Amino acid sequence: MDNEYIGSKIRHFRNSKDLSITELAKRASISQSYLSEIENGKLPSLDKLNTICKALGISLGEFFGAADIPTELIELNEVAKKLSREELKDLTRFLKTLKNNK
Repeated sequence: MDNEYIGSKIRHFRNSKDLSITELAKRASISQSYLSEIENGKLPSLDKLNTICKALGISLGEFFGAADIPTELIELNEVAKKLSREELKDLTRFLKTLKNNK
């Protein structure tokens, strides 16, 4: 796992939550320029990474645990979290229909 990977994951989670770099920096109480440096490959301390994760509403475990999960599945999960129970049931039925049609 390299520095650019950490930065790209932060950018991915930030974008999936529709946060600008300014907004995430503000939530994490760090400068926008420092966050930009991290997203572009500067390795943050574990403490700073934890602070950024908290500002994103995720744990360090979720941040690192998602390493083998395709980006599309992470995005689908983020959308599904915002659905009502009935909408989630509809989505599940739709996905099962897609799978069965192949």
